[in-house]
Amino acid sequence: MHQLLANATFRIECSSSLGSGFSFIEGDVIVTNNHVIAPYHSNGQNIEAVTEDGQRIPTELIAHSPENQFDFAILRAKSPLPGGRDVLKPASNHSKARGTKVVFSGFPHGIHDLLTHEAVISGPAAPHAFYIDGSVNGGNSGGPIIDSVSGEVIGIVTQRRFLGGAQLNDLRQQIHQILQHCQDIASRGSVQILGINFGNFVHMMGQGFSIMDQIIRANANSGIGIGFGIEQVQQECSHFGISS
Repeated sequence: MHQLLANATFRIECSSSLGSGFSFIEGDVIVTNNHVIAPYHSNGQNIEAVTEDGQRIPTELIAHSPENQFDFAILRAKSPLPGGRDVLKPASNHSKARGTKVVFSGFPHGIHDLLTHEAVISGPAAPHAFYIDGSVNGGNSGGPIIDSVSGEVIGIVTQRRFLGGAQLNDLRQQIHQILQHCQDIASRGSVQILGINFGNFVHMMGQGFSIMDQIIRANANSGIGIGFGIEQVQQECSHFGISS
């Protein structure tokens, strides 16, 4: 089951945004999170699906979820997929009962190594989402969650839960303001206090805080992930004649 999942999973690259995705219903249809392809929406960056062994497949966007809803994107491969790939099918039963054993996959942290994980559904997160007790990290977004018995897709890895996320966002905004202020000072000349270049000092402090923010955010993991149900993706696929 783990290898089946791996054979259907891709790393999704869109400019500097890295996530995961998977073949769904038909061989040339690839599903991921909409937030993974944000650079495409902002400035038309190309979207590529990359296999575990590094083969790159250009894709085109055929549909995506409305803003702030469901968070999915449906891509179509623009070149043939390599042999040996598997295609995942949607679950016939959309029930997501607590304790259901699942397997999910992806490229955590955007690394080139494809990892699969076992988990269980811990409880509902929203009408269309659910918690899993899995090690979900940045880069896992868009990866498939399958029932460990049937191998059918029940959801998409979409978020991870960790404490302090809102506070980190506030700190990031403050760091950006500090760095911008330092740049403004530098443009008007250096300011020295007791022989210390104050502008450079504050700039270094801001850069240090920025690095700390990146490290904390990258490694923050409470072992709780959030999956979005596959039903909305399945419905959207049917509008384009893509059905299992």
